[in-house]
Amino acid sequence: MILLMSCGQNKPENGGASEENTEQTHEGESEKIAVSEVQMDAVGIQLGKIEQRELNSVIRVNGEMDLDPQKKAEVTSLVGGIIKQVLVIEGKRVSAGQAVAYLENTEIVELQKNYLTSRKEALIAEQEYNRQKELSSQGAGVQKTFQQATAAYEIAKAQLIGLEKQLRQLSISPEQVSAGNMVTQIPIKSPISGTVRKINISTGSYVDTQTSLMSVSDNSAIHCDMKVFEKDINAVKIGQEVDILLTNQPGVNLKGEIYEINKSFESESKAILVHVRIKNQGSIELIPGMYATGLINTGKQKTPAVPNDAVISSEGKKYIFVLEDKENGQEGKNYHFKREEVITGISELGFTQITPVNQLKDDVTIVTANAFYIASMASDHGEHGH
Repeated sequence: MILLMSCGQNKPENGGASEENTEQTHEGESEKIAVSEVQMDAVGIQLGKIEQRELNSVIRVNGEMDLDPQKKAEVTSLVGGIIKQVLVIEGKRVSAGQAVAYLENTEIVELQKNYLTSRKEALIAEQEYNRQKELSSQGAGVQKTFQQATAAYEIAKAQLIGLEKQLRQLSISPEQVSAGNMVTQIPIKSPISGTVRKINISTGSYVDTQTSLMSVSDNSAIHCDMKVFEKDINAVKIGQEVDILLTNQPGVNLKGEIYEINKSFESESKAILVHVRIKNQGSIELIPGMYATGLINTGKQKTPAVPNDAVISSEGKKYIFVLEDKENGQEGKNYHFKREEVITGISELGFTQITPVNQLKDDVTIVTANAFYIASMASDHGEHGH
């Protein structure tokens, strides 16, 4: 039979159900820590309330490094063919228009031959046009013949211009072809300046117009895409400052500024992407896909805050101690505290912004000074910090 005792019933004289300074609550809850008034006075533990302080409020977000679409490119060929030579390796810096490979195709020779033929035909058509024009001006020609010569010349000229543009697109000089210097290979060029990221070809590979030969990216213009959830989006504005911390490189701190905010949700996370321009990259090597944490400074506003000394760290989490109850003992009052997890924000003028993980009462009493000693009493040696 289980006996339930009310809060008003007397406790044993030793002030607890056990001889230790800590006692467990119901299964799944945080443990209660019992501290005597003598202990409180000895180490300077003080009590107070969670205050509303005007601090520079921040929103903590996660994201990763990325590039604008115009800063990354896939290198492709305008014609299919066999790769005869690869001129770069992954990680090599290239300039826009620089040849990165050579491709061979028999259609290239055929195109040059067609250009030479078209050039001859255009020259003959031009001569006939000029002859008929001269006859017409003297009244000796037939008007219909002149019109036909004019049409033939315009058609021949258009065909020549079209073939010439095709040659230039393939980086073949029409002047060199006209001089009899025909080529069997064409250079494949990088569309942007940047670093070669991944090469998908080798000598002898066959590629078509849909094959990506390699990818090039310009990491000098990298930015950070941060995911902001719906509840915070109204507080985020273009121009706000962001502190960026690289997840896998502790100690690397970057400054950024929001320059664009998406207008639609990401399908999986139901978050909105916020684009952050990095202002102080310097010599720090940033690569697309690097994970980062961002602290968006949303300006001064009243926010729940506690003295820095009220927050303790343990196993990567932050906690405060909440007064559960107090009672009179033989040597003064006995206090019972419960540890509550909080998410911390900005620290300013001796106070730290907090957001309790579990909802707390509005008038809750907490430990405001020397909370670390209570953690020590519970054998939970959290680092004092915020």
